[in-house]
Amino acid sequence: MVGFIVRLIGYALLLGLASRGAQTMWMQYGLEDVRRLQHFHDVGVTGLLVAPLVLALLGVGVLRSVAVFAGFFLAGAALTAPFVCARVAGV
Repeated sequence: MVGFIVRLIGYALLLGLASRGAQTMWMQYGLEDVRRLQHFHDVGVTGLLVAPLVLALLGVGVLRSVAVFAGFFLAGAALTAPFVCARVAGV
C-alpha cells in the first residue's frame, strides 16, 4: 500500500507539473481563444488528471518500466502540445 501511495504521488507531481507548464504555454500563445483546439485541450487535461491513478495501479512488478515510460511520455507530450497547436493554428 505504501508503494502505491508513493507511486501515485510521484506520477501526480510529474504530470501535474507538466500540466501546469503546458497550461502556461497554452495561455502565453493565446491558444485559449482558438475554438477548434478547445476540445483537444480539454481531453488532454482530463487525461493528465486520470493518468497518475492508472499508472500507479499498473506500475508494479514487470509493468513498472512501462508505467515509468508512459508517465514521462505523457509529460513530454503535454509540454510540447502547445508548440504543435500554435504551429497548426498559425498563431
